[in-house]
Amino acid sequence: MEPLDEVILSRRGLLGLAAAAAAGAALAACGSDSEKTTRGTSIPAAAGLANGRTATIKTCVYAKNHASSMLYWQKFAPPGVTVTVSPVTSTAEILQALESGTLDFGLMSPYVPMLTQPKGGVTCKTVAMVARQGFGLIGKVGEVTKVEDLRGRKIAIPPPGSQVLVIRQVLAKAGLTLGKDLEGVPLGYADHVAALTRGDVQAFVGSEPPCTQAVVNGVGVRLPGVFDTPLGDLNTALWASSAVLKDEELTRATVKMQRDAAEYLTPNGINDKAVWRDLLVNQFGFDEKVYTAVLDNVGAQWKFDKIREDQYVGVGKALVDSGDLTAEPDYEGLYARQYWTI
Repeated sequence: MEPLDEVILSRRGLLGLAAAAAAGAALAACGSDSEKTTRGTSIPAAAGLANGRTATIKTCVYAKNHASSMLYWQKFAPPGVTVTVSPVTSTAEILQALESGTLDFGLMSPYVPMLTQPKGGVTCKTVAMVARQGFGLIGKVGEVTKVEDLRGRKIAIPPPGSQVLVIRQVLAKAGLTLGKDLEGVPLGYADHVAALTRGDVQAFVGSEPPCTQAVVNGVGVRLPGVFDTPLGDLNTALWASSAVLKDEELTRATVKMQRDAAEYLTPNGINDKAVWRDLLVNQFGFDEKVYTAVLDNVGAQWKFDKIREDQYVGVGKALVDSGDLTAEPDYEGLYARQYWTI
């Protein structure tokens, strides 16, 4: 993989991925099938900002990704608040945008912020969660059916994130080391299934729904262990820029939008099948079989609780164990606790 410094410095700004942008526009204006579903949670209409002021909130999503609750923020936005959603391709890109002010809110695992924190320049903080689970380790059917089969093979590795730590720990349990016993091929999430199908790689550690797509298409098989590390099922958290954190009213309103959007997708922790079908099938174009199979491995979430704190610590300790950090991160420096309870 390319060095972290090069990733952060060389990634371009927000990229125009038409699929995600189009889906975002459609969902922001939605009100048909999704509106008619029965809700497990009653969500009252949001009150406007004080003194009738207006505001624009800038956030982001990955293209055709399960962690897309931000596409529903506008549905629950207070009067006068406009949400703009831009597609992105990596955590490094998001961190750079948050620190430069291009984004107000972004979805990230703590991997890149923790690596960057000792060098300074990390002023964004975690205000909520976005998604749980949503990732997996996929081997090529007939070639890789268990982790040990990865020896001597090629595996697609996504841009820097917690999944890099997860795969290292899963491999270590099998006595394997990435870069020594098997080759890691840097590859974006959206390219994983095609690379596996062509045979360019024999496995990938990736995100949903592509993981499920590979299995449903008959080219991939799930390998166990990805949720058995100290990182658990930690996927993405919601981070706020230092500038927007100073606006307590707007930040609190945004966390409420994430709460309402998460409860719309996954009321009381249970995925609403109709809403997810609208997102994955109608908006993103995934096959019905993919949508049906993926629901067991995804979920929207907004609460950042003790479990998530422990998983952040799991990431920090893993970075020390891997030699990427010489000491554990300043965890409190990454938290905006005042927004965890709304």
